[in-house]
Amino acid sequence: MQASKLGSRSWLISTLLSVAAASVLTSCRYDGTGTKMQWAPDMADSPANKAQRSYLDPPVGSVAMNAIFYAKTPEDAEKQFAMPEAIGNDPEALTKGKELFNTFCIPCHGADAKGGHINPAIVPPDLTNDVYVKRADGFFFHRITFGTNIMPGYGYAISAWERWYIVKYLRTLQKKGA
Repeated sequence: MQASKLGSRSWLISTLLSVAAASVLTSCRYDGTGTKMQWAPDMADSPANKAQRSYLDPPVGSVAMNAIFYAKTPEDAEKQFAMPEAIGNDPEALTKGKELFNTFCIPCHGADAKGGHINPAIVPPDLTNDVYVKRADGFFFHRITFGTNIMPGYGYAISAWERWYIVKYLRTLQKKGA
């Protein structure tokens, strides 16, 4: 009798082990409807990077090291801005200024800055006139940056240094026109 009890017990243990093994093996299969188990949730649930945004946003109220504080009016710009020494002493400044003036300014102001006539209804001012010769360099820098009445602003297309090159070249045209 002991042999039959031992045989039935081994049969019961082997059956239980078989059922346990089958349930473990079938439970590991993923059919797409259940929840996955994550071993490293940091990688799976990382925050999405937003377009045009950095993880290291500057603190509120901070100012970039290379920021330019623009004046609100051309009159304020005359007081605030002066020709940078680096451009005033640059031997290539006139060449660069002429090239930029030819690209951006000649279509309206003409090659001599006396106000080209592109349209009878639109007559740009004569920049060699005494009214403009007496203006400080900051005035022209502000006008090139933000424009005026019918003149578009070129701050988006011309860097700050390039605007100063144009002002330097414009001063030579004003001396020739006087």
